[in-house]
Amino acid sequence: MNQSQSHRAVLIPAVIGFFLAAGCGAPVTVDAPPIDAAALELDSSAPSDIAELVVDARPLGDVDLGTAGTFAILAGSEITNTGFTVSTGDVGISPGTAITGFPPGVVMDGTVHSGDQVAATAKLDLTTAYNNAANHSGVPIPLTGDLGGLTLAPGLYVSDTSMQNLSGDLTLDAGGHPESVWVFQMGTTFTSFSGRNVILLDGARGTNVFWQVGSSTVIGTYCEVAGNFLTQTSISAQTGATVDGRLLTQVGAVTLDTNTIIRTVPIIIY
Repeated sequence: MNQSQSHRAVLIPAVIGFFLAAGCGAPVTVDAPPIDAAALELDSSAPSDIAELVVDARPLGDVDLGTAGTFAILAGSEITNTGFTVSTGDVGISPGTAITGFPPGVVMDGTVHSGDQVAATAKLDLTTAYNNAANHSGVPIPLTGDLGGLTLAPGLYVSDTSMQNLSGDLTLDAGGHPESVWVFQMGTTFTSFSGRNVILLDGARGTNVFWQVGSSTVIGTYCEVAGNFLTQTSISAQTGATVDGRLLTQVGAVTLDTNTIIRTVPIIIY
């Protein structure tokens, strides 16, 4: 392992590996303990201290957003914007109708739907997508603590409580496979602290990342994050935050402040 690799913990996780035992075709189940970022503090001056977990990940299916997939922003009660926010994709709300701050906000390659049938149908599809993400059939990988500084392979990552990006950037590494999928399930909140980013590496795409958030999502000032945020209550994107994906909340509000929301679309793999 070279010196640059000694400055990070590489997690290529899956708790189920399919290994063929000698002389036997039966799969062997391997259980991994919860991944705790606090346990992965490395001494950069001592290469022998590098923590590295390498096991094979089972391919993970994505989450079908239905008609909600045409939306960059979708809310339940209201959408409020301050400053020059740019949204690439539809902006909608249902059952509420209040959308304020557009202009100065701009909707590109999309339409504003305020309490109409298009928004209502998208909300139904969002509910289905949220439930499917919450009950995903992939192999769950318990993930606790701060996500900052981790590099994660595709997989289903689960926390009964919250997830946060506090101490550094989170990197999602597709390993050269652009169809790779990440699903993050959390019982309560997701928070990306100011200036912290979600980095897509080696073919990873925001459209294939799903954050199923049990209560609220907060994206801090000048963060650059990626993924489809399927949130139960409210979403707040603070000043200057950029999202490569979607902000979709079931019952609450979406609050924006001089943001860029880029709705990415799936690619077709032949």
